[in-house]
Amino acid sequence: MKINTTDPDLRTIFSRIHEGSLDLQPDFQRAEVWQLPKKKLLIDTILRGWQVPPVHVILNEDSYIQEVLDGQQRLSAIRDFMYNKFKINGLIEPIDDDIKELDGLTFDKLPQRIKNRFERYAIRVFEIVEYNQGEPGELFNRLNESLKLTSAEKRNAYVGDLRNQIKSLVDYMSDCGLDKHFLGFSNQRMAYHDLFIKLCYMLEKDSLIASYTEKQLNDRAREDEPFDNSIIELVKKSILILSKAKKKIDSEESKVHITKATLTSWFYFFSTILKSNYNLDDSLSDFFYRFESGRFVFREEGVLDGLFYCENKDEVKELLEEFNFRAVSRVMTGTSLLIRDFIISLFFLKSDPSKADVFNTMKKNNLKTAHRALYHENEKNLISVVNNYADSVLAGVTTCQ
Repeated sequence: MKINTTDPDLRTIFSRIHEGSLDLQPDFQRAEVWQLPKKKLLIDTILRGWQVPPVHVILNEDSYIQEVLDGQQRLSAIRDFMYNKFKINGLIEPIDDDIKELDGLTFDKLPQRIKNRFERYAIRVFEIVEYNQGEPGELFNRLNESLKLTSAEKRNAYVGDLRNQIKSLVDYMSDCGLDKHFLGFSNQRMAYHDLFIKLCYMLEKDSLIASYTEKQLNDRAREDEPFDNSIIELVKKSILILSKAKKKIDSEESKVHITKATLTSWFYFFSTILKSNYNLDDSLSDFFYRFESGRFVFREEGVLDGLFYCENKDEVKELLEEFNFRAVSRVMTGTSLLIRDFIISLFFLKSDPSKADVFNTMKKNNLKTAHRALYHENEKNLISVVNNYADSVLAGVTTCQ
């Protein structure tokens, strides 16, 4: 298989489509699926003079017609625009004043200068010739195996202070020796970047259940709205605490099992404790070690030891089973976030009851009730206290019931 490279302008491409020498829908192609907003986005890209991905075509050497292998949706959008089937959206972010003036215009209504510039825009075309049976189809499959960008990957494309902040946290975590072997997941597809921007947003809103959408975060990255430096410093201190815990885990040859969900919970917990101006770096790293190493033993052997040894064994086991479930299923729902955080906070209080004042009144009162239940000192079921607390927070209740 040979591939020839050309760079025809849009006037030439449109002419070939119009006369039929460029076939947009050969038998192997899917139907046109792009919705109007995506078509308008492509036209906006061309009007800005930005690069459009190349198109692959197969030359039918019997008819000398080019058949589109990859790029059908792009070429169909260009064809429809030049046929005046839709208008320009001049309000696509980031706003371009020159394009804004073209808002609502069809191709034929464009000023001649703009129309000429549009038609002179070139797209790279890879033309496949002299191919063996099956080669174009294999290429088609490989081209369409490309991954759709994750939201984190999209955000990372926006250069600015916010990207630098998130990158600094990812780099600092690496510098502290926290990698996929300890964390349980890698930064493939920028998973660490995704965790940190969402964590920083929750800390900014001072809420585990702060509502956000991927679009809101993407818009924030595009508009480059960085977080307050105090939040970034809190997260860095949290990373350092985890790094100290890892050193102890390694020295003791203990085992832990961390997921992206539990890591989010721990970073949020560390940050909120540190935000209370308590100098607890060493005690927090020790607490993490005791909690997670003990949870690993329970997960593997069903044994309660160390931090989790308690009179009310059956209910503590039920509590840890709930934590483990919330660490692998429905992990980022409001209920799961609140339950994991409450269970971590409960055993933090068990390890040092004098630190109850780091929590707000409602959470502190519920934690004290749950703490008494650890020792059968009240009639309330431990798991019901946790669930009632989560339900109350989600319902917007601000006082202990």
